[in-house]
Amino acid sequence: MLAEQRPQREILSLSRYSRVTAYHLLGRYREQGLAALQDGRQSNRGAPTLLTPAEQQRLAAQLHDDFERGIVWEGKQVQTWIQQEFGKDVYLGRTYEFMRAAGFSPQKPRPQHVKGDEEAKEVFRTKG
Repeated sequence: MLAEQRPQREILSLSRYSRVTAYHLLGRYREQGLAALQDGRQSNRGAPTLLTPAEQQRLAAQLHDDFERGIVWEGKQVQTWIQQEFGKDVYLGRTYEFMRAAGFSPQKPRPQHVKGDEEAKEVFRTKG
């Protein structure tokens, strides 16, 4: 559009870019040519995974084995296990990603009231 001598206001209106972004793109075009204007998201592979596929499978197997025995893991336990088994420091938030990949969701038992009466709850359940 610049090559066609269109006014700046028209170019910004049609492209929906801000003035700063338009000048940034123009600078990239002048330095690198048409290839600089391509969308680079297709070639962005993202951050490398923290655990290898083999390590993820080992963690998933451990989670499934413990689940079969009635043990449900929390994120902090997964974080500690990864540190002990693989020597890798993992943020707590990433442990939930590994749990979901293994087919589990982060679980925590509902808190019990301090003054909860188990006998009263059982009587209430059997009233029905």
